[in-house]
Amino acid sequence: MHADSIRPLLHACDCSGAIMSNSQPTRTETAQANRYAEPMHGDLALAHGAMAAGVSLVTGYPGSPATGVFDALLEMLPPSEAYVHWAPNEKVAAEMAMGASLAGQRALVVLKSVGLNIALDPLATFSYSGCFGGLVILVGDDPQGWSSQNEQDSRWLARVAELPVIEPTDVGQAACLMAQAFAWSEAHQLPILLRITTGLTLDSALVESPWRLPEPMGVFPRKRGRWVVLPDNVVKRRRTLHRHLRELAQDLEHSPYDRATIQGPLGVLAVGHARSKLAQLVEAGLNLSVLGLTSVWPLPEESLTRWLAPLERLLVVEEGGPFVEQGLRALIQRQGLNTIVLGRQDRVMPEEGELTATTLAAGLHALAPELSLPDVQEHTRAMPSKTPLCDGCGYWPVMEGLLAEMEARGGRSRHIVVGETGCMVRGDLSPLELFDVKYSLGAGLGLGLGLALAGGRSSGREPERVVALVGDSSFFHTDINALPQIVQAGAPITVILLDNRVTALTGGQAHPGTPVDERGAGRPPTDIAAVLRAYGIEPAIVSPNDIAHLRETLSAALDANGPSFVLADVPCPRYPTGGRAP
Repeated sequence: MHADSIRPLLHACDCSGAIMSNSQPTRTETAQANRYAEPMHGDLALAHGAMAAGVSLVTGYPGSPATGVFDALLEMLPPSEAYVHWAPNEKVAAEMAMGASLAGQRALVVLKSVGLNIALDPLATFSYSGCFGGLVILVGDDPQGWSSQNEQDSRWLARVAELPVIEPTDVGQAACLMAQAFAWSEAHQLPILLRITTGLTLDSALVESPWRLPEPMGVFPRKRGRWVVLPDNVVKRRRTLHRHLRELAQDLEHSPYDRATIQGPLGVLAVGHARSKLAQLVEAGLNLSVLGLTSVWPLPEESLTRWLAPLERLLVVEEGGPFVEQGLRALIQRQGLNTIVLGRQDRVMPEEGELTATTLAAGLHALAPELSLPDVQEHTRAMPSKTPLCDGCGYWPVMEGLLAEMEARGGRSRHIVVGETGCMVRGDLSPLELFDVKYSLGAGLGLGLGLALAGGRSSGREPERVVALVGDSSFFHTDINALPQIVQAGAPITVILLDNRVTALTGGQAHPGTPVDERGAGRPPTDIAAVLRAYGIEPAIVSPNDIAHLRETLSAALDANGPSFVLADVPCPRYPTGGRAP
C-alpha cells in the first residue's frame, strides 16, 4: 500500500518533547532538521511546509487569515509544479482537492472559518471513503471577528464531519506540522484539518525546516466500489473511518509537536497558538507545568492522562470555544483523576473574543493567585471593516444614487436594503449607513427574495421595495443559485450587481469573472451579463461615469413591478486591470 512509503516519515521533523516521552521518532534520513536562515511569518512557514510535502494542487476561496498561505504558494510554486487557483467557492475547492487526492496527488484547500461551512457538505461524506494522496484543509479561524461576521470555532464542524484537527503552537513548528499533516493524511487515508488563527499569521520566528516527503503515487487506485459512498455501505464506511481515527490517535500519542513540562501541581494546557501567547506572558522559572497541544482531535488520551495525573488544578487556554476543555473534562472523569479544570466553561476564561494578555493574566491569577506576572501591555490594531472605501471607488456614485432615488420615493423606510460581504460593507459606514440586512457571503439574493415574497403577503399597508446589493465575487460564489427562483417567483426585488471584476477586499484575487488569472496572465472572463441573460434576465448596464444615466436606470429599477436587475460596471481603483499585476 502507498501508506507504507509514507509511514517511515510519520514525524516530518526533528522536533522533540512529545508528551511524557523522551524517545526520538524513527528516521529514514540521517541529516538533522535545520532552521531557515531568516525569521518568517506564520503563513509563509505553512507554505514552506506544503512545498516540502510536495503539494501539487492548491485551491480554496480568499479570506483572512488564511489567504496569505495561498499567496505565498502562488509566488513560490511554478505552474509546472502545481496548479494554484482560487475556486468560485469553498465547496468546489474541496471537491477539486478530493479529486486530486483520489488521483494520487497531494492537495491543499485554503479557506477561512466561515468557508468551512460551505465545504462541509462534500467533506462530511469524503471522510467516510477517506483519501489516497494526502489532503489537508487549512482553516483560518478569526477570534474577535477582525474580518469575519462571526467568531466561529471551526473545530466543532470538523468534529461533525469526523475530520482530525491539529494546530501549530508557534510559528517555529508551523512548516514541520504542515508537512506532517500530509504524512498523517496519507498514512491513515484521512483528510486532515489544520487550524490556524489570526495571531499565528501575524507572528514571526525562526522556523524549523521539514523533511521533503517521498513523491506521491500519482495514480488513481482503481478498485470496484472503493470510492463510492452509498446508503448500503454507510455503516461499513464509518466503521473504517473510526478505525483510521483510532490508528491516528496512537500516532498522536508519540507526536513530537506536543511539548510538555512537568513542574509542580499546577498546570496550564495551551492549545495551538495560545501556547505562544502564553509564552509571551509567563516568565521562565514559574512553578507551572505547561503543555502546548497541537493534537486537538482526536486527543492523545494515554499521554494526556499521564501528564494530568500529578496535577491538582489545570487552566485550559484555547482560541474559540471550550473544545479541548470539554474533551479533557470527560477524560479526567473517565480516568478517575482529581484534577480540577478551569477554563471557558466556568467563565474563568471569557467565552467571547480573542485571547489577550489581559484575559490570560486573569486566568493565571485564578489558577494561582500567588503568581508574579509582568505588567500586561495590550497591542491593539484597527478593525479592518472600519476602513472607508478607496478614493475613486465606483461603488460610491452607485450607492449615493441609490440613496437619492430611495429618498425620492418616500425615504429609507419604504425600502429594505440587503448587503453582502465584500468591499460594499464600507457602504454601511457613515455617512451612507446603507444596510438594513447583511449576513454572510452569497446570501444577499436569497435573503432579498425571502423578504420580497413575505412583503407581498402583508395586509393593510404597501410593502417595502427590497434592494439587494451583490458583488461580483459573491455572485459567482453562491448568489447565482438564487437566480432561477427570483425569475420564477416574479418577486418585487431590485438587484444591483456591483462588478469590479476582482475579489478586491481580500487582496485582489481572481474569480471566474476576472480577466486575468492568479498569476496575472490574461484569460477570457465569464461575462455576468451573459450569465444573467441565460436565466432570462436582461440587466440594465450602468457606469458611475454617467451619473444621469445611472440615476435614470436606478429610478426605473425601483419602480419596476417585478424583479429588476442593474449591472454596474465599477472598475476597482486599487486593481484597475481586474486582478493582480503579473
